[in-house]
Amino acid sequence: MADGSRWVLFNASPDLLAQLAVHPPLAPSGPGLRGSNIEAVVLTDGELDHVTGLLSLREHRSLRLVCTPAVRDLLTRQFSLLPVLRRYCRVQVSGFPARIGSLRISALDVSAKAPPYASGRKRRGLVSGLKIESAGRRLAYLPGLSEITPAVERFIAGCDGLLMDGTFWSEREMVSLGLTRRTAWDMGHVPVGGPAGSLAWMRQLTIPRKIYIHINNTNPLLRPKSPERRTVERARVEVAWDGMEICL
Repeated sequence: MADGSRWVLFNASPDLLAQLAVHPPLAPSGPGLRGSNIEAVVLTDGELDHVTGLLSLREHRSLRLVCTPAVRDLLTRQFSLLPVLRRYCRVQVSGFPARIGSLRISALDVSAKAPPYASGRKRRGLVSGLKIESAGRRLAYLPGLSEITPAVERFIAGCDGLLMDGTFWSEREMVSLGLTRRTAWDMGHVPVGGPAGSLAWMRQLTIPRKIYIHINNTNPLLRPKSPERRTVERARVEVAWDGMEICL
């Protein structure tokens, strides 16, 4: 947040403890030996790679969690993370729009794709894109995007930065490697490359900073000298890296 001492975490991955260890500002301040300076955690969905890190925050006395009712229901009934976490600390769950210190956070429903562990029908609010506003600046955060729609374009219009789903380069990336039978679209991700890919769309956007995030280790975009990386850089789109700090 704007005071530089309290932080908001967007999604909590399984390697959260390793992330905290290499980022000193997130360590506990004052005389306390436990907890951290994380003020709240905001979730875009209930996928395991976005929520299991919450268990590493169990030593907080109190934890504020922001998510949709659909995600809260998943983490209560289908993957009982919240009931377990509440055995260790007080958990306050609220929805969108949210105000956390200087940050205003709004959400857009971007997919009805449920995590593999979930059962039941598709429903709204399972995957959200976020917009974070503070001090006259706006940042869009879309780590999981299944379709580029007019609603998405309206949601990000006028933003100063866009953090975009870069999970897969091609539609059949995982299939071609023999890792799954599901395509990128099946897993709820618009691939980066191709005429219907996100890069072709992002080329047209006037947003000053456009950055690919959430990149799978099968994506050749991760290789600095790959043709795919050069294609993205020629389009004036950045590729995120561990420890990257973004100033808008």
